[in-house]
Amino acid sequence: MSKRRLITTIGERIPGTRSGKIRRTLDGRQGFTLLEILVVLTIMGFLIAMVAPRLANLSNEAGGTVCDTNKGRIRSYVSSFYEKFDRYPNHVTNMVMTDGTTLAAANGADAGYQIPYCSDDDPDNGPEVLAKGHNKLYKFMIHRLNQEEVDELKALGITEVYNLNDYAAEADGLNGAAANGRSGAATDGDRVSNWGNVTAITDQRPAMEPCPLEAGVGVAMCGCGIATVGGTEVTYVQVERAWAEEDIFGRIAFALGPESELVSSGIVSNAAHCPGSIQGADNFSYGAYYLVLPRLEATADRLETATAYNALWGSGTLAYASLSADDLEAVSWPKGGDTPSTNYNITNNDDNFKVRNGLGLGEAMEPWDFDTNRQRYDEVWGVDVMNANHVLNGG
Repeated sequence: MSKRRLITTIGERIPGTRSGKIRRTLDGRQGFTLLEILVVLTIMGFLIAMVAPRLANLSNEAGGTVCDTNKGRIRSYVSSFYEKFDRYPNHVTNMVMTDGTTLAAANGADAGYQIPYCSDDDPDNGPEVLAKGHNKLYKFMIHRLNQEEVDELKALGITEVYNLNDYAAEADGLNGAAANGRSGAATDGDRVSNWGNVTAITDQRPAMEPCPLEAGVGVAMCGCGIATVGGTEVTYVQVERAWAEEDIFGRIAFALGPESELVSSGIVSNAAHCPGSIQGADNFSYGAYYLVLPRLEATADRLETATAYNALWGSGTLAYASLSADDLEAVSWPKGGDTPSTNYNITNNDDNFKVRNGLGLGEAMEPWDFDTNRQRYDEVWGVDVMNANHVLNGG
C-alpha cells in the first residue's frame, strides 16, 4: 500500500482525522475530539491502576530501608559512644507516664508509674502513644528499680532520664481499673493494647520531665517487672510467642530522644524517627528508636531471689529454674508467615525454624550487649517457657 493510500485510509478510519485533516478548534488551532480524549484518559487510567500498587509497595520498601539504615547507624553511634566513654548515653527517655497524686518527691520513687497508652489500631479515635506492634514485640511492663539496679545503671552512664509523660487517649476516657480487658472498650478495663490495665491519671506531670534515677523509680522492662517499691514478686507476661528477640526478657528499654547525649554531644544532629511512625501518625504518636540495655546483674539477682513469678493474664506461675535452664530453647519464624502449631516440638523442628538453645533468661548479660529496637522486623521469636503449657516444645 502506498504512503498516500495509507494516510487516506487512516483518515477515513479514525474520527477527527477524516480526509487526512486534523480537526481545528473555533479559533483555528489544532485540537482533539472528545472521543480521542476519552480514549487517552481510559488508557491512562489503566496504566495508573497497574502502576500505583507497585509504587506504593516501593514506598513501603523504601521506608523499611530507611528504618534499617537508621537502626544500623544508631547501633554504630551507640557502640562508638560506648567504646569512647565506656558508658551509654545519658538523658535517655523513660517510656512511662507518671501520676503526681502519690508523690513525695516531684517525680521519683513515690510516683505512680504506668506504661503509656498503646495503639488500638483505630485511627478514628485519634492516636495513642506507642505502636501496638512494638508493645506486642517487647511486652513493656513497669519495673521499680532497687538501689543496686540504680547503682549499676549509673555505672553504665545513665544517671538521669526524662519521663515521657504522654497522656494521649486519657482525655478520651480510655482508662479504668476494673476488668482485665484487652479491647480498649469503655466497659472492658480500657487496657488499650497495653500489658496491664491503664488506670485514670489524676495528676498529670509535665511532658519530658527530668527524673534523676533513685530507688523506686519505675522504668519500662521487657516481659516482666516488679511493680512495687521494694517488692519481691515478679509479674510476667504469659505469652510464649511473638517476641522481638529471644533474650529480651528482664531487660530495661529506654528511648533515644532529642534530649539524649547522642544529640546533645553532637554525635548526631537530631533524634531519628522511623518512617513507620510517620506513616502511622494517626494511630500512635511516639516514633523514636529504643535502646534495650543488657540484663543487669542486679536485675538477675532480683529474678533469682524472687518469691514468686505470677502470670499477668490467666493462671500460672514460673520458676526461676526454668528461666536459667541450660536447655531453654527459642524458635523464630518469618513475620506474617506460618507459625509453629500448638505443641510444636522444637527438638524435632520439622519445619526447620531457626532455633537457639541455652538462653539463660535469668542471667546477667555483658555490659556492652545492648540492642536497638526493631521498628521493621522480618521474624519473631517464641520461647518455650513463658506459658505453662510449653506449647512450643512438645506439650
